[in-house]
Amino acid sequence: MNRLLEEKVAIVTGGGRGLGSAIARALAADGARVLAVSRTEEACRQVAGAVVAKGGAAEALAADVTAPGVAETVVRAAVGRFGGLDVLVNCAGVFVWKRLLELTADDWTRTIATNLSAPFFLIQEAAKVMIDRGRGGSIINITSIHGAVADPNVAAHCASKFGLEGLTRAAAEALREVDIRVNAIAPGSMEPDSAEKRGESPRRKVTQADVATLAVYLASDLARSITGATIEAYGSTRTTIKA
Repeated sequence: MNRLLEEKVAIVTGGGRGLGSAIARALAADGARVLAVSRTEEACRQVAGAVVAKGGAAEALAADVTAPGVAETVVRAAVGRFGGLDVLVNCAGVFVWKRLLELTADDWTRTIATNLSAPFFLIQEAAKVMIDRGRGGSIINITSIHGAVADPNVAAHCASKFGLEGLTRAAAEALREVDIRVNAIAPGSMEPDSAEKRGESPRRKVTQADVATLAVYLASDLARSITGATIEAYGSTRTTIKA
């Protein structure tokens, strides 16, 4: 059976836990060689170890994607360990639940740095490598329902994810002519610890496995004409919000 991502090289930030871990494992299961990036070394090592235990190829890199120069370090690590780069998944993120007037300067700065600035710099560095190789590539940004729907209790998160939606579209236009596709997946509220569980109904929450499957599709050549798109994966969350 042909795997969709055979021999492709992928970076997944936030790859040590939760949705990032689910995406890293799903990409590897379809043949990608994955660099799982996380602030916590033990977490990304566990993910890489689980991939290898199932016959896949993965390595771990402990890094804070908000630190100066780390975007270049992450991309160089993927190229050095696997010989190239075809896929970047920006999944690292922070979520601060506070009322608008309770948000601190640190809350704001940390959220924007992680959810918006880090993806920007990683896109820049990944695109340089993809252009040099001349094989195109796929960049996937994990946004959120809060990239389209405002919530007064997560103002910093909304600002970062609205911004990431805009960055996705702008980068898609900037990189279209070099065959680099830039898309986004916008999950709603997800079931926790659901990397191995499929969603049952649009009346239920979306699962991490559902979102990871979308990432595999967008990373693959099946989506080679799709760019600048955001796939909403809200599940039952859609029925509880007002746009």
